[in-house]
Amino acid sequence: MNEARLIRKYVNRRLYDTVESRYVNLDDLRRVINGGGEIRVVDQASGREITTSVLLQIIADAERSGAPLLTADFLAALIRLSGRERDPGLSDRLRSALRAALHDVPDPRVGFSS
Repeated sequence: MNEARLIRKYVNRRLYDTVESRYVNLDDLRRVINGGGEIRVVDQASGREITTSVLLQIIADAERSGAPLLTADFLAALIRLSGRERDPGLSDRLRSALRAALHDVPDPRVGFSS
């Protein structure tokens, strides 16, 4: 499997793709992901991994642009789950459900890392 593309996020909120040596935006990152690539986003100032936050921004951006993926009920349920003791098998069950939903996708690069 390909190594995740390193993206650095600077204090000015700009994202820098270290593979292409250029600044990118959320749409650029969405294209990388839709093309089967993986990203890893690191805050340049702190060195902290912020990939999940950026992926959530990409989803939120899609929601605002009229391409809704998640319902309010689904998001509220996720928030409720986060307030409870973690179910150790929940991530695996959600991942399996998404794999099943993607089963008919023709691009073999679409999938999940373990």
